[in-house]
Amino acid sequence: MKLTHKILGIVGAALVVFALVDYSIQNVWELLNTMTLIVGVALTGYFLYTYYSKRDKEFSLRSLQYGSNVAIQVVIVIAIIALLAFISTRQHVRSDWTENKLYSLADQTEKILEGLDKEVTITAFYKSNEQRAAQDLLDEYGYRSGNVKFEFVDPDEKPQIARQYQVKQYNTLIVESGIKKETVTELSEVNLTNAIMKVTREKDKVIYFLTGHGERSIQEDGPEGFKSAAEAIRNENYIVRELNLVRNIAAGTGIPDSCSVLVVASPKTNFFPTELDTIKAYIDGGGKALILLDPEHQQDITEFLTGYHVEVGNDMVVDASGMGQLFGAGPGMPLVTNYDQNIPITKDFNVMTFYPLTSSVTPMEDKGGFNIRTLLKTSQNSWAESDFGNREVSFDPERDKEGPVSIAVLIEKTSGENKLGLAVFGDSDFAKNGYWRNQGNADMFLNTINYLAEEEDLISIRPKEFDDRRVTLTQADVKVIFYLVVIAIPLIVIIAGVVFYIKRGK
Repeated sequence: MKLTHKILGIVGAALVVFALVDYSIQNVWELLNTMTLIVGVALTGYFLYTYYSKRDKEFSLRSLQYGSNVAIQVVIVIAIIALLAFISTRQHVRSDWTENKLYSLADQTEKILEGLDKEVTITAFYKSNEQRAAQDLLDEYGYRSGNVKFEFVDPDEKPQIARQYQVKQYNTLIVESGIKKETVTELSEVNLTNAIMKVTREKDKVIYFLTGHGERSIQEDGPEGFKSAAEAIRNENYIVRELNLVRNIAAGTGIPDSCSVLVVASPKTNFFPTELDTIKAYIDGGGKALILLDPEHQQDITEFLTGYHVEVGNDMVVDASGMGQLFGAGPGMPLVTNYDQNIPITKDFNVMTFYPLTSSVTPMEDKGGFNIRTLLKTSQNSWAESDFGNREVSFDPERDKEGPVSIAVLIEKTSGENKLGLAVFGDSDFAKNGYWRNQGNADMFLNTINYLAEEEDLISIRPKEFDDRRVTLTQADVKVIFYLVVIAIPLIVIIAGVVFYIKRGK
């Protein structure tokens, strides 16, 4: 074969490869790609024609048999590859090796998707070359639930659909179920899961925070306020409102029928008797309440809780184990690491929680027909100090409660169709703005709210945030990597190839 024909064949193959590689990089097929591909195919075809036209076309029987065997083997290999590809599309295997499982869906999301009984359609408005990140996340949602369907729409290619959904910016998702629709403009697992919950929930639930007695305010964004807790509850797709019970009683309404959970967060003054009677009637009628107290609590609320066979101690729990001090906390901030796995609130809960300045909350021996379970217990090296006014404390077996000390309980009772639910914590500080992000404090508070609101599918550890783990390279480090990867390794391969070639030649 002439040298010219070989050169044309090499040029043709190079042009074909160039056209395809350029398209894979730019993700846009232009006229240049078309012309290059046509010329490349033409040159390659000419080379193949001249090559085969000059070959000896007489094949022996042995050559024919050999070729047939090779063809059969190729067909079998292709069939096996096709079968494996088919199986891989039906079976999903994925491993997340990051320390905090950053690329796996949170337990909360998985529970919601596994319990999804309505079809959810997600329309993602992304440019064609910007869909990869969203595709990966939506694939996970679609794998977890057959009721989640999604499609991508390029607003530039189909502007009529973007106008139909009133989409005005790129990277917007429209989540629909039935007649409900939610718009997500910032893609994240939290935002997408919230949107799915909003469009699939039959009825919005309302969490009321009691006011009028010096309770922690959900409007205050300082370290003592409950604004972070209120915002987190809203992110769980509840409505959050304040409730002045005295005003409602005067108006003849009491606690609204829409109340899913009543939160009493560390009242500083006594209640009016009519208020306590109203709260009791609400709970006994199947209502749900979360009461958060502190060591210097009012006596009337402790007397109220004795009606539910729970004793709130006039004390402060001291933890002498030294565990809290490892995290910058003193003995007045007990650390809880062990939880009852039989209670939905703390099931599969394996994150530490802190409780600054907490009272003991203990079920009475006579439970009076109530199902009372201890939610939280401190360590063996703790006790409930009754004389906590002194600067130095020590365990007195005659006056103090020996650890482990119960600091939170869950009270339940079923009567007919009504099931009352009451959770009592000896501490409110753990859920205030200043400690909201400490370990599992936020999860403990939200899990309790979700359980009381009968939304157990939301009880879990929330999605984790990314840690900043940048790798900083100096100029010398960059040069070392360059010399190693670009020069040294290829040079070693070339030398090894030459040596091998020489030895084969001998």
